[in-house]
Amino acid sequence: MREDRKRAAIVVAGDRGKSHPVFGKNKAFLTIEGVPVVRRVVSALDVSESVAEIYVVGPKDRLEAVLPTKGGGAKIEKPVHIFEQRNNLYENVWHTFLETLTAHQRGDSEEKIAHGPDADSVILVAAADMPLLSNVEVDEFASKCDMENFDYVLGVTPEEKLSHYYASDDLPGIHMAYIHFREGNLRQNNLHMVRPFKIENRRYIQTMYDLERAHQKELGNAVSLAWEILNKKSGGWGILGNYLLMQLSLIFSRLGLGFLSDSVRDRTSLDSINACISKLLKTRFTVARTSFGGATLDIDCESDYEVIQQRFSEWMSYQEQLAKEMSSGAIER
Repeated sequence: MREDRKRAAIVVAGDRGKSHPVFGKNKAFLTIEGVPVVRRVVSALDVSESVAEIYVVGPKDRLEAVLPTKGGGAKIEKPVHIFEQRNNLYENVWHTFLETLTAHQRGDSEEKIAHGPDADSVILVAAADMPLLSNVEVDEFASKCDMENFDYVLGVTPEEKLSHYYASDDLPGIHMAYIHFREGNLRQNNLHMVRPFKIENRRYIQTMYDLERAHQKELGNAVSLAWEILNKKSGGWGILGNYLLMQLSLIFSRLGLGFLSDSVRDRTSLDSINACISKLLKTRFTVARTSFGGATLDIDCESDYEVIQQRFSEWMSYQEQLAKEMSSGAIER
């Protein structure tokens, strides 16, 4: 890959705000086969052709202990910069992003940077709780991010690409909830390619994250987010309509009312949702599909962690085989 197409990557490993612990611990430091999950994520980025250097934000002392970048152990080859976490996800990403900019390093204000060449800087953002992430999936995602025409690309994975991870025979699995669209069922994954200065309403991302993570019933989350949407100045009713259609489709699916879910889904196109999110965030938003599932299978709860521990080697081998088949052209992406 051309050097000018390689991006800085931010790994978010914080445990403040609405971050949800597993077994009472920061998920980034849980281990899979003796290796902390954050180390596995950094290792995948380290060998990714699309990543130039890596910025990690979280509990700094603990991160420095598990990411030995200077001699000893399995050294990480790319530059790794570690920063102390702030109060929430938005602050962690925004302030770490600023650290990647030459203008910020020389002391320029955010307002000045916003009107200079660094305002077009693009970063890859990844969660620190994806033990199954592979460099191949990172590169697949990066190759599908059209940053000439968009400023925020969110990774998604189609349902058919995730069925391998369901329970089978006597083995446990992970069956995820999907957002239902006319084009198919998709699951948001944990890869984001963003041009932060070009997302005017970027703070809304924190609001949506907080509502998703809040310990409320699902209906309460839906109502809260709907109220947030209606209070936005730009296109609130149109955005709300699409949001409610997605919620109805999800509810009908979980109740086993497939015919109703399909009826609602047929009214919800991916293009319309992309347009609504673009309007809400005041940016150019789209999604990019990935094929492997590792970026989708984060550690969301205790049971997910236990299943991934049990099937980790098998699932990583599956991804390696899938990568070989895709590389040889035996299957299409």
